[in-house]
Amino acid sequence: TTSRISAYGVLKNDIKDFRDTIRAIKNTNAASHVGSSSNSTVATFTTSGTTGSENIDSSLVVSSLATTHTLVTGEYNNSGSTVGSGSITIDFGTWSTTSSANDTFTANSNSSVTINTTSTTTLSQLRDAINNATDNALATIMYNGSGYVLVIKGQSGASNEVRVTPDVSSSSDLINNYSYTTTTKNLTQTSDGSDAAFTVDGISMTRSENTISDLFKGYTLELESTSSSAVSISSSQNLDVIEGLLTTLVDNYNILYMNITEMTNSSVSQTETGGPLAGDSLARNIQRELRSFSSKSIEGYENGPYSLSLLGVQTNRDGTLALNPAKMKKAFEVNPIIVDAIFKDQLTTDNSDVSVSSLGTDTKPGTYAITENSGNYLIDGVSMSANGNLYTSSSGDSSGMVVNISSGVNSANIYFGNSLVTSMDESLTNFLAFNGDINARINNLNDRLGDIADEKTNLEERMSALTDRYTFQFAAMEQAIAGLQETGNYLDQMLKSGKE
Repeated sequence: TTSRISAYGVLKNDIKDFRDTIRAIKNTNAASHVGSSSNSTVATFTTSGTTGSENIDSSLVVSSLATTHTLVTGEYNNSGSTVGSGSITIDFGTWSTTSSANDTFTANSNSSVTINTTSTTTLSQLRDAINNATDNALATIMYNGSGYVLVIKGQSGASNEVRVTPDVSSSSDLINNYSYTTTTKNLTQTSDGSDAAFTVDGISMTRSENTISDLFKGYTLELESTSSSAVSISSSQNLDVIEGLLTTLVDNYNILYMNITEMTNSSVSQTETGGPLAGDSLARNIQRELRSFSSKSIEGYENGPYSLSLLGVQTNRDGTLALNPAKMKKAFEVNPIIVDAIFKDQLTTDNSDVSVSSLGTDTKPGTYAITENSGNYLIDGVSMSANGNLYTSSSGDSSGMVVNISSGVNSANIYFGNSLVTSMDESLTNFLAFNGDINARINNLNDRLGDIADEKTNLEERMSALTDRYTFQFAAMEQAIAGLQETGNYLDQMLKSGKE
């Protein structure tokens, strides 16, 4: 029993080491392809999404970067200076010009916010109130060398500029210092909002941000500066990295698997000693679950399901794994999405007008079809409840999923996948949990040791009692035998006397 407890301690450490390896592999966020840029000072091009399997070789020219509309107040003595009582309304949209007169403002769909102040509201309190009220504007306080100013920024892009309108009933301090309207501009504009402008393969494009994730699926283009000449952005197969990660996974899997095999081996002859966990059902169950990883069906990836074996990892007769590089390369070229199923979780759609807002605790990985039926939307043929553009599934494997669907969408597919390394991490973590099977088995074995100690004490007490009883019985027997001997001697004497 003590040997089994020690063996489970070793097994826990082995499983933890393997889990650490799996987590390190998972954290690489490995993709089948990687992006690169010929000039990273102009733009970077990286793999960031759930898939990055396209072969890309494009030419990029950056004409202008996206900028943020910025408004600045006059100077205050300190951040604790009061700003005046009343209220200001901040809304977002597009200014027609940057002049102080004869311009117009067109609001966008972002909700406006109203900030209320009192006679004791300070500059820092106004900053905090703006930041707490909206994510579409950012307020900061700066010291410009002679005083403190409040800076209000919208989001980047030409359609995310800021208008600030004090209520007419506000104090003169608030009205005179916090107006930026078509008629009054007491706030100073230091930067207007503009879109990024660039061309890719001669195609002119604009974006409201310099971080662009919808140009190529699975890649992020980050614009850093303008360029007068073309920059090359491209992708290449990540074959060497993937092979290295698979080799690491296989090697560490085999170490754990063979350690369990050695611990659970039974003796085949009287001269051989079995492993400390020979015949132990839990150790065998752990080993069976490890074996299942090589053939586990991974749902939620396009054209799936997939498995580790499809990427050239095969099972040997002794249960260990081996990587076939040639088969891996072929599978890599035919269907690189297999790499995502092994290494990367994903939650994506094939329609940009459909996105997943949240998942429920009961939502299972899988591929889900969204269809429209007479103005209602169904997921895998089952109606969803609607709240504006948000649609919620309440049944089936998609239960709890909330989907944002823009009007006019006819169909879409949602891909929700937990990668193989995520599944392995979860399984190994369950084995190591405080209330997991291994700790429960160790606790049971420790209880058994306690029972054995009690049984030993009871046995010693029985032995002592039996010894006392047998000693007493032996003494009585000896006394009886002595009496019989005396009687025998007496009879012998009598018989001898009679003969004489």
